[in-house]
Amino acid sequence: MKAWLLSFCLLLTSCAATTQTTLLTFPAARLQLDSVTVPVQLANTPTLRAQGLMFQQQAEPGMLLLYTEPQAISLWMRNTSMPLDVAFITEDWTIHHIRQLQPFDETPVPSEIAIIAALEMPQGWFAAQNLGKGTPVRLLAAEAKP
Repeated sequence: MKAWLLSFCLLLTSCAATTQTTLLTFPAARLQLDSVTVPVQLANTPTLRAQGLMFQQQAEPGMLLLYTEPQAISLWMRNTSMPLDVAFITEDWTIHHIRQLQPFDETPVPSEIAIIAALEMPQGWFAAQNLGKGTPVRLLAAEAKP
């Protein structure tokens, strides 16, 4: 009887510790950064921006966090297992600066200025493409709905 009760308690504990994570579907978009064209996931609603790349296994094709109005933001890496670079994009659609983000680091990373978008890509991607501060960014195409 004790063995059965112990097994039952362990089962309940393991069920309580398991969280159900529902991954959202993101619309697709294409960006042009200088002469480089790249597909991205588009996070253009508060719900999509809140989920971002959390729980995803890879950062490809990248993610554009798009806002309706310029604003100062902070990002963190909760439940994000891959290292990222984030480019903070100003209202005139140029890269203001790029910051590195480390897996699972919950330290807020502020945009420092009001931005219209933030582009998250695998760490090292911007350097490999020779893109940085002042790079022009264009949103070429975006799905209306996921």
